[in-house]
Amino acid sequence: MVAGALVAATLVLGSVPAVAAVGTGSPGSGGDGTRRVALGDSWAAGTAAGAVEATSGPCRRSTLSYPALLARAAGETSWTSRACASASGGGNGQFTSLSDATEVITATVGADATGLGALGAACSSAGTPARCDEAATRFDRALRTLPGSLDAALIDIRRRAPRAAVTFTGYPLLAEGRACPAGAADAARAARLDDAVNRLDTVLAERVAAAGVRFVDVRPAFAGHGVCGQAPWLTSLTEGESLLAGGANAEGHALGVLPALAAAAATPAPGPATPPTTPAPPADGRAAPGLFPG
Repeated sequence: MVAGALVAATLVLGSVPAVAAVGTGSPGSGGDGTRRVALGDSWAAGTAAGAVEATSGPCRRSTLSYPALLARAAGETSWTSRACASASGGGNGQFTSLSDATEVITATVGADATGLGALGAACSSAGTPARCDEAATRFDRALRTLPGSLDAALIDIRRRAPRAAVTFTGYPLLAEGRACPAGAADAARAARLDDAVNRLDTVLAERVAAAGVRFVDVRPAFAGHGVCGQAPWLTSLTEGESLLAGGANAEGHALGVLPALAAAAATPAPGPATPPTTPAPPADGRAAPGLFPG
């Protein structure tokens, strides 16, 4: 199943000369290559999946992240991941790896910037109603600023890598309407978490589509595997740091994100971009303020 998903996903993200076995031998960061570049937050870095490379420092990139699995499947020797845990605020420093030579870009961003993990932890069985309310307020405030930052980032990506095929992925439902010891405290807070994810994915899908970039909705692929599922593909909301609460585990990357990318191969490529309303980045090459610091 994993091998099939890897082959199909490369139809979206680039040709695959041979499929190698999936394992921890796949580096989480690649090297200094610019042909294939992964961008984004802790989800793209695979921080919650384990097998984090010590050499990735505070960005905490995993050898089990979906970009690493894709690169290994493609036998890729010229790729790099700039994805970084807690990718929020500052400039788009990750974009320094993009160039005219970049052909494939994958990105997952928005959860860290809006505090989705913190919201999950606050509304979990280990949280309180007051903490849940406070985290929801912070999430809502951050979500309102996301469209402008995302538009600026998308313009910057296209300016730096005009030939690249760009794919953004969304996020799965955390609670799927259910409460459990590892998840939401009750049905009301479960609904609140799912509503937050749905609103985040809506913003991402709308802005990414407006830029003429492919958006991949991972919610169908993760169905039944939320934090309260029999076989969860997301980490518990009650253990560890809040940044990683509800993050995709190793199975989530291999069995959730990869099949979602494979399913996208059957859909038409995006049409021409509708120019976003956000002003273009400065001509002096400074990165637009945004979501991808590195």
